[in-house]
Amino acid sequence: MILQGELKDPRIGFVSVLGAEPTIDLKECKIFVSILGSESEQRTSLRGLEAARGRIQALLRSRVRLRETPILKFILDESYKKTLDIEDKIRKAREEDEAAAEERDSRADQDSAN
Repeated sequence: MILQGELKDPRIGFVSVLGAEPTIDLKECKIFVSILGSESEQRTSLRGLEAARGRIQALLRSRVRLRETPILKFILDESYKKTLDIEDKIRKAREEDEAAAEERDSRADQDSAN
């Protein structure tokens, strides 16, 4: 809610929070984000998030009851890229398998006709 509605930094593009990983003592928290756009736009958005970190922490402090507000560290989560790459490789492998099967079937049909 804070990222979508309360930050006015034009550097921050479309950011989705994918997860948060606090340290055991709750003094720090890694915030995993996904950012739409080119690599340059993603870097710019991350710089905007880092610049707004103090404001985000202050807004978080006013909404969450903790003894200390954790120091936030924004991390670009690129796991979706790995997933897309794996899906692309699987698709290509299936296409190659289908093409090889069609070629085998075609050869078998030619052999049986002879």
